[in-house]
Amino acid sequence: MIRAGITGGSLPVTGEIIKILVNHPDVELSWVLEPHAEGALLSQIHKGLRGETYMRFTSHPDFSNADVIFLCSDTPGESAEFVRNNDIPSDTKIIDLSSDFLPQSTFADGDHWIYGLPELSRKPLVRGALHTSIPAALSSAVLLALLPLAKNDLHTSDIHVTAVVAEENAEPGEALALIDLEQADDIRRALRSLQPGFDAGMTFMVISGGWKRGISVSIHTRCDATEERLVSLYNEFYDDHSFTFLSASLPNLTEVAGTNKCIINVQKVGDRLVVNAVIDDIIKGAAAMAVHDMNLLFGLQERVGLMLKAHS
Repeated sequence: MIRAGITGGSLPVTGEIIKILVNHPDVELSWVLEPHAEGALLSQIHKGLRGETYMRFTSHPDFSNADVIFLCSDTPGESAEFVRNNDIPSDTKIIDLSSDFLPQSTFADGDHWIYGLPELSRKPLVRGALHTSIPAALSSAVLLALLPLAKNDLHTSDIHVTAVVAEENAEPGEALALIDLEQADDIRRALRSLQPGFDAGMTFMVISGGWKRGISVSIHTRCDATEERLVSLYNEFYDDHSFTFLSASLPNLTEVAGTNKCIINVQKVGDRLVVNAVIDDIIKGAAAMAVHDMNLLFGLQERVGLMLKAHS
């Protein structure tokens, strides 16, 4: 049985990880760190856990009772400080959801931190990795839409990304990013891990959708390949991945809400390739991806504990 500890105990993403782990057949949740809520039931903060667990928050993590630690702090630098200031056993696996360790993550076997997108980094994750850092949900959605092109050296023209996202502090339709994007460099280096010569321009339009959950991305770029070939390349790339699927019709968020799925549609419009992809940002883009990485780190079948029912 894998013993798991979690930091950042009161955050929404932590609640989703807890909900997955308490029903995971190979995991025992050992502790959830939240000093400000010490002694309180997890279910008092994370609704939906009543009757599922009677565990309480702690302010004293027990590293001897954790085979894996999920770092969930949303304060920049806090997770890095936690790792630096605590004597965590060298063989304890760490899954970083804070992005503190993302800049130093790589895509190669044996490196200290591995980039945590399973569809990109599955091989190094299963080949003895100890630490992984999860990319931002928007980066993941864009990358899932573009990885098969990079794998086949097809990124040769400028890429235009329109993303509609959940943002509780913005009005529906409000523009959140114009042309440039904070995660752009992270997306580029991930694409270069498959297409080393990638140097295409990328522009971004990110808009608030006015909903609570989900990311929908629509990407277009010039491409000479036929639609038939492109669909074949996407199917080939994702054929042995358990949670990313091609659809003959345009996907919508109700199909992926509450699940670890990404659904992608690929089509040609004139000389342009148009790729549409949808994910649940807090599940596929964070909590379930972290558990997916855990499954891979421990050599489990990647679907274990992650067959989640859609909320449509």
